Formats: sequence, structure tokens, C-alpha cells
Amino acid sequence: MGKFDSLIFVPEGAILNEGVAERNALRQTLDEVASGFGPKQRIQYAELLSQIKFLTFSDRIELVLQTFCRHELYSARKIFYQKMKEQKQLVKDVGLFLGELSDMDDQIKLILCSKEDRETISSRLDESELLNCFSAVYTQDDFVQRLPNEEVLTTIVQEQNLDPATCLVIGTDLADDIQGAENAGLASLWIAPRNIKTPIHPNPTIHLTTLSDLLFYLELS
Repeated sequence: MGKFDSLIFVPEGAILNEGVAERNALRQTLDEVASGFGPKQRIQYAELLSQIKFLTFSDRIELVLQTFCRHELYSARKIFYQKMKEQKQLVKDVGLFLGELSDMDDQIKLILCSKEDRETISSRLDESELLNCFSAVYTQDDFVQRLPNEEVLTTIVQEQNLDPATCLVIGTDLADDIQGAENAGLASLWIAPRNIKTPIHPNPTIHLTTLSDLLFYLELS
């Protein structure tokens, strides 16, 4: 495996704890437009997640809202995405990891590629100040297409003058992040629990349980 000197992070999952964020935003949405997020809804949500893990980010959210808020769908969408701006829970120890890498900017280039708009991702990361770790920040606003469309990552590679052979896309979402990397011909790191089998398609280059383990794959002096 070759050396990676450009890391493209998809923050929803790799940096921000997306599972907690989406569940909290849904609970807060249901508190406003429906009967709340009680035991019945929690069980239904858990069952639904197991069935939709291969959907893209936007398709997954839309299906969840249609399932729980179909009678108030327009209001629910507005509330849910507003609540997502307030979800700032980080993946454990990600701040220390990114801080260590950003201190090595002469060896490693850090780029952020968010699936959310600039206002949302800026709000979610403002308290942590982690945006300062990245030499370039891309959001949904910068593209006509969305992940996993290859245009998203190939545009970043071209604009940042990166070598595709040494780029690594880092994410937790198979349908968006890993498939997007595969479509663009880039290596990928899939962060997922060890007991989850690595899929054949899309097939991540590396499968790790924690982001900090990536240090073993970087040739840093």
C-alpha cells in the first residue's frame, strides 16, 4: 500500500458522531410535530436503520422523515435540518488526532468534504474549531452533484492539485463516502465496527474501527 499524503475527510461520521446527531435531531423533531420519541418509536427507528444502511445520506434522512412524520413532512424537514445544525457531538478523540496531523502540514494535507451546506457544517463544528485544521473546506454548496457522484471528489483533486494515487477518502457511509471514492478512482478508509464484514461492493481500501489507527498507515517522520 502506497503512501497517503492527502486525506479527504467526510465529516458526517468520520468527525461528527452522526448516529447520535440524527437520532437527537429526529427525537427533537418528533417532539414538535408528532407524538414524541417514545419506546415504540425508538424500536421502530432501530429496525429501520438496519434496513437502510446502504442508502445515501439524503435518501436515508428522507425515508426516516417519511416514516415518522408523513402527515407533517414539510414542517418536519425544516425542523429536522435546523436541529441538525445544533448537533455538535464529535467522534471520540478526533480533535487530538486532527490536531496532531495538522501540525504536520508539510507532510499531510487535510481537506474536508461535507455532505451538508456550509452554514450547517460550520455551525456543527464552530465550537470545536476543527475547521481550522483543514487547508480546504468543501460543502454541498460547492457542487451541482452530491456524493457518490464522482464529480465531487475529482473536482477536489483537480482544484487542490492532488495526486490521486496518494489521496485517501475517509468516511463511515458506504453508499456516499466509500462509493464516491470508488467512483472517483481514489483509495478509501471505511471506519466501522470490527464485527461488521467489509463489503465486496463498494470495497474500501482500508477498514478500521477507530480513526487513530490510521497513523499506522501514514509514513510520517
